Amino acid sequence: MGKNYYIAAIELSSSKVSGAVGIETTEGFRILATASTPVDGFISKGVVRNVDKTCDAISRIINILEDDLKEISIKKAYISFAGLSVRSIKSKVSKAFGGYIKITKEIIDDLEEENKNTFLAPDGYMKIQVDTQEYKLDGNIDCNPIGAPASTIECNYLNIIMKKQYYKQLCDSFAGAKIEIAGSLSAARLDADIMLSNDQRRNGCALVNIGSDTTTISIYNNDKPRMLTVLPLGSNNITRDIASENISLANAEEMLVIRGYNSAGNDNDHIDSKTLNGIINARMGEILQNVRYQLEESGEKVYNIVFTGGGSKLKNLDMLLEEFLPGFSTEIKPEPRFNLISESGVNVDGVITTSLYGLLKQGKENCCEEIMPVQPIKDMFSQEEMTGTVTNQNEPEDDRKKAQEEERLRKEDEKRKKEEEKERKEAEKIKRQQEKNNKPKKTWKIGNIFADWVKNVTSDPEDENSDKDDKNNEEQDKNNDNQ
Repeated sequence: MGKNYYIAAIELSSSKVSGAVGIETTEGFRILATASTPVDGFISKGVVRNVDKTCDAISRIINILEDDLKEISIKKAYISFAGLSVRSIKSKVSKAFGGYIKITKEIIDDLEEENKNTFLAPDGYMKIQVDTQEYKLDGNIDCNPIGAPASTIECNYLNIIMKKQYYKQLCDSFAGAKIEIAGSLSAARLDADIMLSNDQRRNGCALVNIGSDTTTISIYNNDKPRMLTVLPLGSNNITRDIASENISLANAEEMLVIRGYNSAGNDNDHIDSKTLNGIINARMGEILQNVRYQLEESGEKVYNIVFTGGGSKLKNLDMLLEEFLPGFSTEIKPEPRFNLISESGVNVDGVITTSLYGLLKQGKENCCEEIMPVQPIKDMFSQEEMTGTVTNQNEPEDDRKKAQEEERLRKEDEKRKKEEEKERKEAEKIKRQQEKNNKPKKTWKIGNIFADWVKNVTSDPEDENSDKDDKNNEEQDKNNDNQ
């Protein structure tokens, strides 16, 4: 992998479980693999209702991703949290110094720690994320207080809370699939980072995500999140009412996109336009009226509203926005454009959502490990070496030269030993001859008839045998030299 990190992300929604693995490149974020599987009731309104089934869905996503990635194993993943129980509560912490001092990072850290210790979530809830909104130095807003002198400082925080049991069910689902959670981020915050421009976040804007079972509302002002709430209403409220007219859920969902609101029908339609428009107006109107109520109750200045999510694909939604949200500037972004690159054959349409893409972009920790292929164990000796048929021609050049040099030295050593042995035998022969010549001989004054007998009697048998041995040794040496 080198210096590159593989980022894995998984999103749980009421309609599907989606996953993706990507890597940051100089050209942009590259998607290496994607996977999705439908949800059949085990996740509802963004809440895990059945841990075992959710665990199985996560495992299925991981297996598909790993199959596409080949020799890559996914160990952890970034996840988003959403759902019915997610909402925000504001808090503030202040400190007086008794005189002017310079604000330091240590003072800011102390304020955050104090908020962490003093903020109490409602019973059954837990704090899962904290966003700093702004600082006030002596009553004046200052977004970058470090280094500024002040006698008092106040910090405002936005605490994101969620039901403890719901968060536990979410974590248990990943633990059952043996996937570590690398980090968790608010889906609403991820959506806003991608969907809203800098100007919109500064000047007062609301992002409304109309999902299948819930509608999430987040408000931004002065480039900071100001409110987050989730309504228990979604596009499925409209779909189910249409399906009650003896129409399948699939056809009902299709009608929202193809026919939509205030459209002319024909004789072949399963439901007449008046009935369809009445259902859409009532159910979508209910969602939009609740959105307006939340915006007004927040106390924040909101000039622009951006609609996204599956429910925003309703045809002629803009007509309903004019009816129920007069005075607001509205914009519809059902399918935002992403700055990503995908590998050939990787499906991103319908899989990569704003939350999933946001998780991939926000991820900083490597989530995967390379699987090293098992190398076959090489035999210590080859078949040729075991049978003795290997030759120097098959050896590397250095080994062959070394073997040749060793063979030359061996032959020289054998020749030297043969010469030394020959010299030794010559010296022994000369010594025996000298001893023979120096030995006193007996003289017999007898006739020639006894000469041969006298010679045999007076000769030394050992000398004769030595002469024969010397002759044989000389012949053997000649034969060895010839060889």
